[in-house]
Amino acid sequence: MDPQNVYDDPAFFAGYSRLERFGTGWTRAMEHAELLALLPEAAGRRILDLGCGAGQLAHHLAARGAAEVVGVDVSERMLALARSEFAHPRITYSRSAIEHVVFPDARFELVVSVLALHYVDDYLGLMRRIAGWLTPGGTLVYSVEHPIYTGRVSGGEGWTLDSAGRRTAWGVDRYADEGAREETWFVAGVRKVHRTFSTLVNGILVAGLMLERVLEPMPTERWLRDHPQFADERRRPMFLMVRARKP
Repeated sequence: MDPQNVYDDPAFFAGYSRLERFGTGWTRAMEHAELLALLPEAAGRRILDLGCGAGQLAHHLAARGAAEVVGVDVSERMLALARSEFAHPRITYSRSAIEHVVFPDARFELVVSVLALHYVDDYLGLMRRIAGWLTPGGTLVYSVEHPIYTGRVSGGEGWTLDSAGRRTAWGVDRYADEGAREETWFVAGVRKVHRTFSTLVNGILVAGLMLERVLEPMPTERWLRDHPQFADERRRPMFLMVRARKP
């Protein structure tokens, strides 16, 4: 199946661009601090950003001394923003689906990906390719939507409601049934791939990488004071973050 490019859909992009975390707002994302804490020092490293979006992380890494950053994304709309708002002399932005990119072995010391790998069908194949692209001692850091989130009950937002419309619980359904699931997110038919937690972790290990850290970010009390409408985000994980290293 061809990779979906929903971010170039005008209606989707219009909705997505209104999110607080869009563009320069990326520092206000709930999981921002924990993502940065997972990253190794960028100075002197050759870095690949898979699904770089508007280039915020790529620019952050380049500004902190990366020798080179290659940002790859399938969306021309996102790359246009990256080139206009997050350009840097040591960043090269390239349009390609993650599934199609090819690099020589030992090309990068760090591979990063933020909320992009849940769009990819062949996760294990990608982990093996990333392991090849990394130098010995190189690091992989990625975030995805959490399996408890991608495995939610279909047909709604995932919450079970009482007769008054109050959220009583988070519903998970068909958790073991891995594969693509469609949802309505700004537009109908947005396709993401559900995988179990064990599939995500074991894919890293099968590829020959060493798992170093796993995080399930939750909003802090300070963040919730500024975003009280998201108090329910502490009731279930939305994101999963991983750091692994090539021996």
